[in-house]
Amino acid sequence: MLPEVWSFLEIENGDLHDNACKMAAEARRAARIFNIAACGVIFGPCSSGALEELKWYGLHKIYLFPGEPPFSPEIIARSIHSATERLNPQFILFENNPSGSEVAARVAASLERGLISVCVEFESEDGEPLARKAVYEGKAHAVCSWAAPPPYLATIDSSALEDVKEKGRTEPEIVHEEVESGECLTGLLRKWEVGLSELDLSEARIVIGVGKGVGAEFMEAIDRLARSIKGVIGGSRIAVYNGLIPLERQVGTTGKWLNSDVYIAIGISGAPQHVMGIKEVKNIIAINLTKEAPIFRYAKLGIIGDLYEVVPELINLIEASSEEKP
Repeated sequence: MLPEVWSFLEIENGDLHDNACKMAAEARRAARIFNIAACGVIFGPCSSGALEELKWYGLHKIYLFPGEPPFSPEIIARSIHSATERLNPQFILFENNPSGSEVAARVAASLERGLISVCVEFESEDGEPLARKAVYEGKAHAVCSWAAPPPYLATIDSSALEDVKEKGRTEPEIVHEEVESGECLTGLLRKWEVGLSELDLSEARIVIGVGKGVGAEFMEAIDRLARSIKGVIGGSRIAVYNGLIPLERQVGTTGKWLNSDVYIAIGISGAPQHVMGIKEVKNIIAINLTKEAPIFRYAKLGIIGDLYEVVPELINLIEASSEEKP
């Protein structure tokens, strides 16, 4: 029987979290590198649709921990610890987000194993597993190894995740595990929705990018468009230089890498450095006056026109549509 790599797949209301499929694909990628079996780990009720979707990611097994959410990080970590001691996976992977990082740290501490955080790649050298991670704000990479024996624990940089499906569907074995009970020393007091202006670009589903063609006086209209579609505003390096957006909202090789559902590029020509930051976006919409602009090569929908005319018309259409809904 092959050793296993476990990937912690988060769900919400029975459905897969935004990056759950990408974490399943990451498990499959690690399984190929180290010649082991890819497995998923899920806590809580999982819909049949979610399980059907996971059949496209080459998982050998899915370990289901039943129960009613929300599960505290302590309970999840305790349950993974217990299952690990019985089943001995070789790797346990988590997304490097707030919940994944906390559970990963708790599991590593309880198992007394090393944890390599924010990994972007795995490799094998003379049979030794290695993890690559960005250092110096992404200007260089460090190659790290685990000093302790398996299981090897790691969190994966969200921007390095890719939604890569297999060519055919597989039927993973569903293994039902028990959730460990016991007293928790921490608990969730409250939660609230973060305002769009505070949401990190890498977590937004809709992003509006502004570029050289947008003047400062037009940002009020861009803000109105963003509010109407519940989007977040980012942009190119020139937009940062022109004071339209802060540095932390720059998109591209020297800024944020997006994996949003929609990216609306307004007045952006499409320089290679910027395009690299949006290569994982599912749908790109470009608005530019110059039909030869490189951004149109990557756009699913291109609008050739004056952004000062197109954007107000777009806002009117969206707001009129919203008013018609009951």
